[in-house]
Amino acid sequence: MFDLRPQPKALEPGAGAAALAALDRYLSMPLVFGALAAATFAIAWNRGIALIYVLFAILVGVAIVSVLGPRWMLRAAKLRFRLPLESSVGELIAAGIAVEPQGSPAKRYFLRLDSPFPFAPMQRVFLSVCGRGHSREQRVRCTQRGVFEVREAAVSSAYPIGIFTLTRTWEAQPAHITVFPRIYPVARFPLPPSSARISGELERPSPSVGQELIREVREYRSGDNPRHIHWRSSAHHDRLMVKQFDAIATSETWIVPDLDSLSHDRQIDSFERAVEIAATLASHLISEGQRCGIAGGLAEDGSLRLFLPPDAGPSHLQAILYALAKVQPEVSAEYPALLSALAAHYRRGQQWILFDHDVRRAALPSFLRGSPAPLWFRFDMESFAEEAPGAPASAPPAKLADGFAIASNTDLALLFR
Repeated sequence: MFDLRPQPKALEPGAGAAALAALDRYLSMPLVFGALAAATFAIAWNRGIALIYVLFAILVGVAIVSVLGPRWMLRAAKLRFRLPLESSVGELIAAGIAVEPQGSPAKRYFLRLDSPFPFAPMQRVFLSVCGRGHSREQRVRCTQRGVFEVREAAVSSAYPIGIFTLTRTWEAQPAHITVFPRIYPVARFPLPPSSARISGELERPSPSVGQELIREVREYRSGDNPRHIHWRSSAHHDRLMVKQFDAIATSETWIVPDLDSLSHDRQIDSFERAVEIAATLASHLISEGQRCGIAGGLAEDGSLRLFLPPDAGPSHLQAILYALAKVQPEVSAEYPALLSALAAHYRRGQQWILFDHDVRRAALPSFLRGSPAPLWFRFDMESFAEEAPGAPASAPPAKLADGFAIASNTDLALLFR
């Protein structure tokens, strides 16, 4: 026999959790406590219970303790943070937190620090016991680059009952940390043929320098290469003269990020991707023994906000990473104007790495139209502007004739594998 009676409708998976979440949105501990107190008094009053005054005293005591408890826990105190001097985006650091009471009580209980770390804004810290003789170490993942100083933090307490929550701002002993951009490991980096040398192979100078590279002639000195003797000038001056050549920057690279704020309006993720690419390439080039420089941000007076000429060595790399940790899109000069302003720093044979955050193709100044051709990172700004309901699946960067196309779902790690 089939049971034809209507069956209760089964709850969908997650329906109970969703209902509780909706209920929690409209209810709070003070509201629940007040409702229970009112219901208890109503029942006691209607039944004529003599202990109503005892219940009233208990409820008043609980309310007083709920108000005074947080105030007692949040009396004057200072915070002390222990942070590493340097880290990178995506790394886990060990952050030490200690509370130094400035008076009674010597111990504090159930304190919550709301976003005490500016480099990890969503991170909270809960201290069950703190005060003299107690400290806490918390693992924190750095999510924002920058040079940060922690001087204060918002501290909340609902001790001991949790009905009322009080928040105070406590000063902290200044703690500093520099969070560098994320640097991806570089196994290989495919480049256009004209710029293949920045994959790590230094270009060796030609044994016979072309006549067009002669800058001037000078008198022969001991140790000069006899092959560089300029015989016509030697005959004219009646003494040996040698050719003086222009230096060719065969192992120099310029990285030029776009700091125009209009290029990143409401799409700051594209700028962060560009900074990560710049930091990764600078680290790779300098580790390969090459000279790398970085420039960007043309101010109204024509000065460059970011300018580090090509150099090599660990100290120069540290200077570049520190500059990239601080840099922000805060100028309004267009990118072609910035490139034109860098013409005085151009040397033959340099490799230039450029960034395009505009739907229009930036016009190259004449000095960059030769060989080797600039390497472009062209950003699909429409993909960064789209608000997808979920995280898009990661994809490798698209290869272009003059560089690479970067979208919001591009996995930069695949670019350097």
